[in-house]
Amino acid sequence: MLILAGLGAVCFWLHVTGIGCPIKWLTGISCAGCGMTRAAVCILRLQLGRAYHYHPLVFLMPVCVLLFLFWEKVPEKAQRELLIMTAACFAVVYLARLYSSDPVVSIAPENGMIVHLWHYLMQRK
Repeated sequence: MLILAGLGAVCFWLHVTGIGCPIKWLTGISCAGCGMTRAAVCILRLQLGRAYHYHPLVFLMPVCVLLFLFWEKVPEKAQRELLIMTAACFAVVYLARLYSSDPVVSIAPENGMIVHLWHYLMQRK
């Protein structure tokens, strides 16, 4: 329960500050899960095509939730294989989205807070 409360507080803070994704805010680069929250919201609204547009792996979420709930019942060897397959799927989809004209993901480090902070510090010298 405490974890859910903490997660809710973080989500609220990100929403209030307008940061959205903290990884993209810091680096200017979309993460492998970019669009997953919007995709999940679209599924709840039964907008399946739009959900796929935001993140093609969104339809694996129910399977992942079930696996998480019953993880201790999954054999150890299968756990490793599932983790490797999931990571591989995310890596392939992420790279494909980065190198395509997918508007959901982007590489723009010049827009990240780290680069902004670096420029600010360099100008002060």
